[in-house]
Amino acid sequence: MSASQRRAIQAIAFELVAALENYEEAADQLVATWLDMELYQSVSRQVDHMKTLCASLPQLAVPWVGLLISHSELVHCLWKCGETFLPSKDFEECRARHSRAIVALRERCTWLFTSMDRW
Repeated sequence: MSASQRRAIQAIAFELVAALENYEEAADQLVATWLDMELYQSVSRQVDHMKTLCASLPQLAVPWVGLLISHSELVHCLWKCGETFLPSKDFEECRARHSRAIVALRERCTWLFTSMDRW
């Protein structure tokens, strides 16, 4: 692999870590202010942006799909709660899985970013 290819992969991985930070903050805010449709649309755009970044890095396919699934489950739990959102054990478990999925993708990006120097 050429040096320019390694730098491109590192740049994408770095950008994805930053996007994950923004997404995590927005997802937490979405939970806190459920049914804020502008925020919901913003979070959806962030997911689309991360999808574009992940499409360039097949090494991220598994943790990316894990995040997509956990994101969908989180939103489903929120919709199920409706306007009278009251956290439940099921919701807290869903949120914990979502947090773990974010961490897994972030760790994989970090690994990819740092391991490229050894290739």
